[in-house]
Amino acid sequence: MSQQRVLRIVETVAAGALVVLAAFAALGEPPTTSEWRAAAFFTVFGVLAAALTYNTSKSTAGTISFLPFLSVALVSPNLAALLAVLMSTLLAEIVHRRPPLKLVFNTAQHTFSVAVGIALYLAVGGESVLTGAPQILPFVLLVATYFIVNKLAVSTVVAASSGSGTLQLWIKSIGGSALYDALSMPLIIFFAIAYARLGPGWTAILALPMLGIRQLYRTVYALEKVNEELLQLMVASIEARDPYTSGHSQRVARYARVIAKEVGLPPRQIERVEIAALLHDVGKIHEEFAHILRKPGRLSDEEFAMMKLHPIRSAELVAKVSHFADLVAPVRAHHEAWNGAGYPDQLAGQSIPLAARVIAIADTIDAMTTSRPYREGLSLEKVRAEIAAESGRQFDPALADAITTQRAWSAISETILRAQLDLPATELRLTYGGLVPGNTGEFVALGVGSKDVVHAA
Repeated sequence: MSQQRVLRIVETVAAGALVVLAAFAALGEPPTTSEWRAAAFFTVFGVLAAALTYNTSKSTAGTISFLPFLSVALVSPNLAALLAVLMSTLLAEIVHRRPPLKLVFNTAQHTFSVAVGIALYLAVGGESVLTGAPQILPFVLLVATYFIVNKLAVSTVVAASSGSGTLQLWIKSIGGSALYDALSMPLIIFFAIAYARLGPGWTAILALPMLGIRQLYRTVYALEKVNEELLQLMVASIEARDPYTSGHSQRVARYARVIAKEVGLPPRQIERVEIAALLHDVGKIHEEFAHILRKPGRLSDEEFAMMKLHPIRSAELVAKVSHFADLVAPVRAHHEAWNGAGYPDQLAGQSIPLAARVIAIADTIDAMTTSRPYREGLSLEKVRAEIAAESGRQFDPALADAITTQRAWSAISETILRAQLDLPATELRLTYGGLVPGNTGEFVALGVGSKDVVHAA
């Protein structure tokens, strides 16, 4: 059913692109020779920019192709610009070996988005920068229209393929890149005026550093992605030893991320909390824990004492990676309790690292919501009530109070349900870096002394 919806959306967008192309050909001013030359130049520029596209999720990609697309719209606001966008996108899609459906959609939606933007640009008095200076209002309208239509098209098709809400995805996409969209506007004007005043040669020279920076950022992003996937692989291999906690660390990392976000931590700190949560149980790879992890029932006192060592072992392993130096203390302290009754160091209150306090809640949420051979997982409302009950004892009261509000708990509950169903949240999380943002979208209680909790976690 979702595939049929996607197909209908692609057909609609493709039909819209053909209609606007026909309208510009029949009703618009015919391009001059200079405008055709500009279109040819920006087609090449567009192919190079689109070639530096990289995937930001399973469904979306980030690209800087909007720079040549909107620059050529200022130089040749007519059929020539649309054909430049169409050809550069089509060639780039072929280079990336996109499946036919994605090829058609991406080519059509970029062409349609630029066409709508040019139509409004001309309607409010905009003209080619070859004959005059760009006017602010028409230019802002061109850029805003392009981004709005582009992101709406991508959000619609991603929502259809994933079952998410179109409006929610669109708002998230718009809000997440509004600042970068605004910061990109001078670059668009810069390349349009450079071409009009200096010609293609100098414009190409000026574009090279930007493309180089973009390639560097793409490489860095790819390395970060590989490192992230290696971490996931390592954690998954460790958890394979315990059939009852498979996926535990990944879920705890997801819960920790949403908790950190809901309590207002800055983005960089959220990222580090998430990584610490992913690594919090890596010490269980030690052979001394193997027979305990395979045990289906409650732990004996001796086994329980042994399991209390796993935060220390985890911290020791994390300390071997210099990039994770700031994560050692949170990993070691993730079983500490606000009232000092935790382990291994009996830390209390603010002496417990903030990241560890977040992980402690996320860890317990997963322990309580996961069914075990000797008990069923608790309902979300019971989990919420248990967190509130342990506020000031097991958990940081400020964190516990913040996440048990109706708004915050709704977000956390959605994350828990998605994790349990193994449905990854589909987000248009577009990544930016350096001087060149890539913001155009493409479809591509149980208390601390409980032996059950320790074994489940």
